[in-house]
Amino acid sequence: MQPGSVLVVGYGNTLRGDDGVGAEVAEAVSLQRQSAPELTDAVVTWADQLTPEMALDLSRSRFAVFIDAASGAHPAGSVTLQDLVPPGSAGAPASCVIPAGCWQDLAPGDLLALAAGLYGHAPSAVLVSVGVATMDLGTGLSPLVREAVPRAAAAVRQAIAGKCSDERLRALAAAGTGL
Repeated sequence: MQPGSVLVVGYGNTLRGDDGVGAEVAEAVSLQRQSAPELTDAVVTWADQLTPEMALDLSRSRFAVFIDAASGAHPAGSVTLQDLVPPGSAGAPASCVIPAGCWQDLAPGDLLALAAGLYGHAPSAVLVSVGVATMDLGTGLSPLVREAVPRAAAAVRQAIAGKCSDERLRALAAAGTGL
């Protein structure tokens, strides 16, 4: 992975119905890389779960987007975007405190803290969540969640484009170039 890339990580169990939506959205984003300029330096990946090994790539990224299924208060097919607080920021955990042997339930914030703790850097990040209808055993997404995949992919692209736009404006300001 090139330092300074954008990292997009879709995760969830594709054998548990709608829980696999993170992988589906990541795949949709990956297929759009040729036609979407904001995705030119994005590294897109998907997995069943977040793993400690992902902390290295995360530490080399300038921005990260996590994509996951959401249950509970999220209606099926809804798409939400949440800013994740970088480790060391106000309101964030100061260090990575994950008990030994509890690596199977890493959340994006845990992985950001791990990257900061091990490698000294964690990028700013967002979480794109898709509300699910079912997480029963079986493959394939429910109709409402299937319909949400393009909207979630658009949310990922918009988050990346917004981040790139913010960086461009800061660079112009630092260079003394007017808008």
